[in-house]
Amino acid sequence: MLKKLAKLRLLKNYFSLKDALSLYFGLKNNSEEINLSNLGRKIYLRKNTKDTETFEEIFLSSLYDINLPIVPKTIVDAGANVGLASLFFKMKYPKANIVAIEIEEQNVEAIKKNTVNFSNFEIKHNALFNKKAYFKIIDPYNATNSFQIVETTNPDEANSTSVTLDEILTKNNWETIDILKIDIEGAEKDLFEKNYENWLPKTKIIMVETHDRMIPKCSYTVMKTINEFNFILYTTTEGTLIYYNLDHIKLP
Repeated sequence: MLKKLAKLRLLKNYFSLKDALSLYFGLKNNSEEINLSNLGRKIYLRKNTKDTETFEEIFLSSLYDINLPIVPKTIVDAGANVGLASLFFKMKYPKANIVAIEIEEQNVEAIKKNTVNFSNFEIKHNALFNKKAYFKIIDPYNATNSFQIVETTNPDEANSTSVTLDEILTKNNWETIDILKIDIEGAEKDLFEKNYENWLPKTKIIMVETHDRMIPKCSYTVMKTINEFNFILYTTTEGTLIYYNLDHIKLP
C-alpha cells in the first residue's frame, strides 16, 4: 500500500489527481493508451518495449526535473525515444521551442502520438552527429531504448542520416541552446570529439547520459571537451550529468 501511495504521489508532482490515477492504473495494467482528460491528451506506451520503463525514469525518478536558474526557450531532445522527455519539457516549459531527434522509425511514430498538437515542436528523424554522414542502425541489446548507429560510406545501405547542432542553430535562428538533453547510446563520444567549437559555447545547460558500457571512453571524451569551456558539473540525476555554462548562467 505504501509503495502504491508513493507512486501516486510522484505522479501528482506532474499531473492532476484525476490524470495521476489514470496513469497509476494504466501503468499497473500495462495499458498501451492512457487517457489524461485534464491534460487533454493521451500517452502511448507500447507493450513488449521499454516505454513504461522510460516513462518511470522521467516522471517517477525525476530524471530531468531540477530547479533551473533560467526559463529555457530552446531545447534539443537528442535521443528522444518515444517523446516522453519532450512531453516533460513541454509540460514544464510550455513556451519553449523544442527539437526532438530520434533515429528509429517506430520510435518516431510514437513521438508523433505522444506529442500531438504541440506548438513550437519539431521532430527530426536523424542521428545527432558531429558532421553530415550516413548510418546503419543496430539494436545490439534487443531493446527499444538503446539503438546505436554505425557510420557507413554507402548511402544505399544506410537507414539514417545525421543532423548537427550547428544546423539546428542556423535553421531555427537560435542564438543559444538553453537545454541540450543527450541520451544517444554512445554517439555522444563522437559528438564531443570534434566540430563542437561553435555550438558548445552557445549551450547553456547540458543533460547528458554517457554510455561507457557501449563505447569505451565516452565519459572521458565528454568531460574533457566540456572542460575546455566555462562549464561546471552542477549535479547528477540517475546517471545523467547536468552541466551549467557559467558564461550564460549566474548561480545564486
